Amino acid sequence: MARNFPLWAAVCLLARVAGLFLFLAAEADAHAVLIASSPANNDILSVPPGKVLLRFNEAVRGVRFSMVAADGVTRGISANSTGAEVKAFLPDPLADGTVIVSYRVVSEDGHPIGGSIVFHVGKPSARSSDVSDISSKALHGVIWLVTIGSTLCLAILVGGAFFSCWFSPAGARRQSATLAALSIMLVLTGLYLQGLDDLGVGLVWTGLQPIAQVFSDQTGAAQCLKLVAIVLAVLPFARRPRSARIAAATALAIASLAFTLTGHSSIAQPRFIAWTAIFLHAGILLFWIGSLPPLMSLCRSAEDQHPLRFFSRQIPIPFAVMLLAGLLLAVTEIPRIDLAWSSLFARVLAVKIGLVAVLCGLALYNRFWLTDPALAGDPVARRWLRWSIGGEIGVALLIVAAASLWRFAGPEQHQYAYAQSPVSLHLHGQKAMAELEMTPQPDGTADIRVSILTPQFDPIQPRSVSLDLRNTLRGIEPLRYGLTNAADGTWAARNLPLSDIAGWSVDLQVLIDDFNLVHLEGDLPAGTE
Repeated sequence: MARNFPLWAAVCLLARVAGLFLFLAAEADAHAVLIASSPANNDILSVPPGKVLLRFNEAVRGVRFSMVAADGVTRGISANSTGAEVKAFLPDPLADGTVIVSYRVVSEDGHPIGGSIVFHVGKPSARSSDVSDISSKALHGVIWLVTIGSTLCLAILVGGAFFSCWFSPAGARRQSATLAALSIMLVLTGLYLQGLDDLGVGLVWTGLQPIAQVFSDQTGAAQCLKLVAIVLAVLPFARRPRSARIAAATALAIASLAFTLTGHSSIAQPRFIAWTAIFLHAGILLFWIGSLPPLMSLCRSAEDQHPLRFFSRQIPIPFAVMLLAGLLLAVTEIPRIDLAWSSLFARVLAVKIGLVAVLCGLALYNRFWLTDPALAGDPVARRWLRWSIGGEIGVALLIVAAASLWRFAGPEQHQYAYAQSPVSLHLHGQKAMAELEMTPQPDGTADIRVSILTPQFDPIQPRSVSLDLRNTLRGIEPLRYGLTNAADGTWAARNLPLSDIAGWSVDLQVLIDDFNLVHLEGDLPAGTE
């Protein structure tokens, strides 16, 4: 039953996939990231610091700060933020031992970020306190489910109202009051839950403090706009078809505007282009999801097929617009996605791309093989088209579910986002020499691998190898680490406290045999971070 259609229609339908793909990619980097701290993670200090300086990749606002000293007691501490920098002030005096400073901030896009910095005064405590994640997994699970429900309900109400007013000659179709009540309840619940997440207090009742927290940024305003859109879509403000169309278009525009106020792309530069692209994306997606239930209902009868025919002819145009919006978002955001590939970002993105591919297949099947026979009155085609649209609804649910994970898919904040390059050092002695390679890790530590050679560059296998690290600039006495013999013949050590290599000297002690102990000394090169 294949049909011949204009090439531009096929190209515009394929824009559906490309636009969605670019939109998903642009949204991937949706969180502020801690890029540096002073003291650095796992630093060993001879003098207690008076404050901890945190530097993020974008502006943040402090919510809560605390510290656990060597005595194991948790204390609240004060802090202030200026743009992307946060200063947390420590009590005086500060006892020797391990100190854990925990922070919780909110970025400009409304996402909460929490983490901890661990450093040591004098020497590490005999037993360091564990760094606990105060974010509740139960809270995140509930937020995810509520976000899915509220987004789907908003799309069915607002997008469905737009479809019935603009694609059906009968004019406005009365929306379900029950669905509207459920939508309002989900939006309000999501508002409170996001406030709890910002505060990092878990799934508990804490009065009105979470509401105040949400309204301290644009998240509260975005949720209020969704409520306004729901009211416009469900209440019979306009009886005439023309007035109903205006009300439906206004509701869709307000709902789309709500999505421009949150998410990392909302603060991308240039902001006007980013806002416009997000607005178009959100509006088209809400309309598409909302149009699926009435289209599925239309396939049950052959009496009035004008809406289906009109929708089939016009839908390529908005998807072409969505492609342009996706390209604009890609230009502004894709250079930042390199931070995401080693995290949950990539896995979520891969799932969503697969879902969009399935959606594209269903759309092409509907448009080119089922629509015309269904319009001609073929009952078999109508039945298959109804089932196919039902499949699109299922895929839409999965896409919304995957998109709702972006709030929780940020990189771990106790791990610095920007990977450092390995540092190499050649150590030479009369009886042996060594090639030392240090690889900084995201958590502020470093792994070291050493190859032991003769002066003639032949490999040798010593009895044992140990490493002394000293930092005279910071007053740190030698720290000794025993290296283990790896399967490839090198000697290695992991998780050494070398977040900043400036000022560190190494003394590699190689026991060649029972009578020959060789010391190979050198300084780690500075300025390689």
